Amino acid sequence: MINKIKNAIIKAFENQNFAFDPTKIIVSKSKHLGDFSTNAAFLFAKNNNMPAMEFAQKIVDFIDKNEIFATKIEVATPGFINFYISNQGLAEIVKKIIDQDLNYGSQNQNQKINVEFVSANPTGFLHLGHLRSAVIGDVLSNILKFSGNQVLKEYYINDFGVQIDRLANSTIARYQQLFNPNFSMPEDAYNGEDIIWAAKQIKAQIGDKFANKPIDDKQYHFFRQESLSIFLKEIKKDLANLGIYFDKYSSEADLHKNALFLKTITNLPGTYTKENALWLKTSEFGDDKDRVLIKSDNKLTYFGADIFYHLEKINSNFKPDILINVWGADHIGYLGRMQSALKILGYPEKLKVLLYQIVSLLKNGSEFKMSKRKGSTFTIKELANLVDVDSLRFFMVERSENSLIEFDIDKAANVGEQNPLFLIQYAHARSAQLLSKAKLNIDKIANFESNYEIKLINDLKEFEEIIAKISKNYKINLLNKYLLTLANSFNAFYSNCKILESPNQDSLLSLVKATNIVIKIGLGLLGIQAKERI
Repeated sequence: MINKIKNAIIKAFENQNFAFDPTKIIVSKSKHLGDFSTNAAFLFAKNNNMPAMEFAQKIVDFIDKNEIFATKIEVATPGFINFYISNQGLAEIVKKIIDQDLNYGSQNQNQKINVEFVSANPTGFLHLGHLRSAVIGDVLSNILKFSGNQVLKEYYINDFGVQIDRLANSTIARYQQLFNPNFSMPEDAYNGEDIIWAAKQIKAQIGDKFANKPIDDKQYHFFRQESLSIFLKEIKKDLANLGIYFDKYSSEADLHKNALFLKTITNLPGTYTKENALWLKTSEFGDDKDRVLIKSDNKLTYFGADIFYHLEKINSNFKPDILINVWGADHIGYLGRMQSALKILGYPEKLKVLLYQIVSLLKNGSEFKMSKRKGSTFTIKELANLVDVDSLRFFMVERSENSLIEFDIDKAANVGEQNPLFLIQYAHARSAQLLSKAKLNIDKIANFESNYEIKLINDLKEFEEIIAKISKNYKINLLNKYLLTLANSFNAFYSNCKILESPNQDSLLSLVKATNIVIKIGLGLLGIQAKERI
């Protein structure tokens, strides 16, 4: 319906030779007057040397109401045009949803988008912070695909450098402690229980082969690679349990082996040498200062490697139009330098970054920590024992990524109105049960009369707009909010309208069917089960 109205407005502009930009014409659901509204007349009145109200009326006079199923079209100050849709128009909306079924709301954007997310160091189990990144990236990828884009989901493995050396040394020490409890840990060791677990995995594999013996370079390399492999395998397993799979895993270590690596970095535009180090002039492109690419000891900085990695993504066979990175908010200082680097390289608009805030757990109204971990964060494995995957996914994207999340375990487990996910799944289950009791004859859809019916249709037709909006601004929490609004409208409709054996049964059942479809699509995009029974 939105596209139908928009096309009618464009036709009115074109046939009267008015100056306008069709890409700037927006038709949206009206919050006050009518069913839909546009400010197109107000926007282009000046370009056509007319007062906005007069210009709006000229557009209205040209639009055929019957063509867009409107009962009336009104002009309102300071130049808005409001559209009131007829019962026939409402029926068309419902029929369109049923006809398009699980494709309703999909778009034809046709861009190539690389989404990189999680990318946690393989030095331990995934934890609560990684969970939010994982769900944000996965849900956004789902919506972008649904919007007609080609999406490549990528995980960047930080398997090079100091943190991996720390992992190796920590695992070696924990392995030795399995035979000699007095073996000392390195000062900078990773001290989590996951390292002890990894050491036990290695012991199960090799026994006491290296126990109480000095570790040479070959053995060190074994522990380094084995511990890395163990944790990467567990990371993939945890992600699979969340229903998250990647199209590509890229290795930082492999980048350093690339023959073009150093040559590319040293030949970047905008570089200069100072104090025997290679610098990049990022300060000229929005960064607060210039950045080092290669240090005076000829070692590459993480920033230098990251630039090369982004160039590899840009120049890959996939050839993405857009790069989206999902980073923790602690990377905010890093964002400016990376965007500056890509500007220098000629890609000023290529990179989009979502910065997500931390997550804390609540239970019984208070912050929930594990005493045995002395306050450190929960792993995804531990969370999965407390809350089901559907709840984890829903509540990780319930709020905007730049908002802090207090994940209330009691709320997530609640089977009632306090739990928004329960309300949404309950609405879907209700609709499924109704549809199992009666057959819908779509040819008999007639009038929609009550305010509950009209409100539900208005909410259903907004789904297309929500998907289009998210695919442009990446605010995936809008989908959660929308589904809750739709579920509440459906539950009110269900409670106040007699559906089965009513004179208008087919019309009402068509609303049930349309709601069932839209909720199923929405939950599917969130990676959540649409339950048939609760």
